[in-house]
Amino acid sequence: MIALVTGLDYFDNAIFSFFASHIAGGINASPDELVWSSSTYAMAAVLGILQQQWWIDRVGHRRYVSGCMLLYALGALAATAADTSLQLAFARGLQGYFIGPMMGACRILIQITYAPPQRPRATRAFLIMLLLGTSLAPIVGGELVAHFTWRAVFACTVPPALLFSALAYGALPDSGHAPPEERTNSHIWPYVVFAFAQGALQIVMQQVRYQLFLSSPSLILLSFAGFASLAWFARQQWNHPSPLVRMSAFRQRSFQVGLLLYVFYYYITTSFSYLSSRFLEAGLGYPVENAGRLTGTTSLIAASALFVYLRYAKHVTRKKWIIVPGFALAACTAFVMSRMTPQVSEAQLIAPLLMRGLLLLFIVLPVANLTFRDFALDDYTHSYRLKNIFKQLTLSFATASVIIVEQHRDALHRERLFEQASPLNPSFAQTLDTLTRGFAAAGHAAGEAQALALASLNQTFLRQAAFLASLDGFLFVAGVAVCGGLIAAWQKAID
Repeated sequence: MIALVTGLDYFDNAIFSFFASHIAGGINASPDELVWSSSTYAMAAVLGILQQQWWIDRVGHRRYVSGCMLLYALGALAATAADTSLQLAFARGLQGYFIGPMMGACRILIQITYAPPQRPRATRAFLIMLLLGTSLAPIVGGELVAHFTWRAVFACTVPPALLFSALAYGALPDSGHAPPEERTNSHIWPYVVFAFAQGALQIVMQQVRYQLFLSSPSLILLSFAGFASLAWFARQQWNHPSPLVRMSAFRQRSFQVGLLLYVFYYYITTSFSYLSSRFLEAGLGYPVENAGRLTGTTSLIAASALFVYLRYAKHVTRKKWIIVPGFALAACTAFVMSRMTPQVSEAQLIAPLLMRGLLLLFIVLPVANLTFRDFALDDYTHSYRLKNIFKQLTLSFATASVIIVEQHRDALHRERLFEQASPLNPSFAQTLDTLTRGFAAAGHAAGEAQALALASLNQTFLRQAAFLASLDGFLFVAGVAVCGGLIAAWQKAID
């Protein structure tokens, strides 16, 4: 049951990231407007993680997980019915608050529910569903978008969410209740201050694309207010006897390094998901179901390596020997993708997509072993919530920044390509003439034939620009992976 809920969480994140462009087109939203949906989801998820213990103290694990699944389903219905970017942002915020904390809640449940001899088996099921959720999202989403509309991306999560809500209520232990005198305080003002800090920094991140940061007093003021609020929140929580989340985990060097490597991984994999979709569909012209099937199938094949990892990784005592090659694999995969040509065959795409699917095994699993190994159970729950807060913020930042990079490069390549669309360019003039004669031979009038030829060339330019922008995005991700690998190689805390 715990594994199923986690699988749905990862399925939701993967399907939204992969089909973001289809969702944006469905509600007639620009990529920048769609970013607000991602940001709202992350902000709400972080606030949900902060309040997680408050809810569990009062309703227990069973009602908390069951209720979150039920209300997440309502959020999915709201997203399905959304017609504007504002409505979608509200719906995604509702979803984020209730499903965003689920991975942490379920992972913590494994620690407190299962005895040590049973825990490896439960963790194995947890990891399998995590990988299945991520891998199946492109396949299922591709078929649904191809045969229905973008709304099916959200609608398909409603039945499993309702089912898991019922199963959680019947299967999970009724544990976690705390006596009134031992319950976590509501922390209203710290909660409000943290929400303000998140909102301020998200606005700055969104607007910095349009305004020069140093020449905009409003952005500078918002940044200062956001970071000052975060600093106050961290200090208040650090000194509070019963905090929402314990900051003392940051005293552990291994936790600091592990958290940083987690951030790099989540940034890389989220960027890969978005860029792969854009590369296959907008750049190469793959039908959405073919793109989803190719990406999902290669992820499923790569996920089977989990059993090899679980069998042999325990014999590698220095986890750095796995983590650093993992970042090298990520950089190599992104670089290979950045060197693709428009004539690339599907067979040539299989190897880099398989390599991308191995990143979780090479980075996340060994990092997880090192990050939380020194914590007792109570400290583990708080440190894991901290990790999930950083995860949600990284997913939001990755989605926003990769869209900004991709859109900037797309605009640049469009400008350069359209500069070639001149009668003075012999190649362009010859291509236009050939297309015009082809349409005229098909029975179109001369004026109509030329208009159709120009429209055809326009579509070609747009596809070429999208293709080149995707290549630039992959090169950017390769640089991020190299930085992550260098940091991992330099650190001694992960030996």
